Amino acid sequence: MTGLHFYKFSPLIRLLWITIGFTFLGLAYLGVLIPGVPTTIFVILAAWAFAKSSPTWDKWIHEHKTFGPYLNGWEQKRIFPKHGKYAMMSMMAVSLLIMFFTVENVMSIFYAALTFIAIIIWAQAYPGSEEERELWISKGKSIGWSKKKNA
Repeated sequence: MTGLHFYKFSPLIRLLWITIGFTFLGLAYLGVLIPGVPTTIFVILAAWAFAKSSPTWDKWIHEHKTFGPYLNGWEQKRIFPKHGKYAMMSMMAVSLLIMFFTVENVMSIFYAALTFIAIIIWAQAYPGSEEERELWISKGKSIGWSKKKNA
């Protein structure tokens, strides 16, 4: 469980949050099936929406056989799986290559590349596995952008 408080919204607002959660969950499933469509961000957003609306669905997504381990790894230990990082970087490279051959505005390609570089730098600030996390902690390396040492 996320440890977030389940807000006592009106039934209509809770229904809205649940609808948003299922929309993001559907997009996450598309990400599993279609290469290039992100999965992780949609799972995180679905969990966020479920945390605001339904303890039942929040528990379900955290215990899901496919999404649960990644979601729990991120929430509890800030682990961004290596295969996810590699897939993300591959899709960014493919996107830039497609843009290079199809977009005439060079500045838009440049800004996309800068954005992708920033995202890659951000992603590299997180360990890719529990073993890597433990190694970082043993070496006193911070996880993420926090200045404090993680335990």
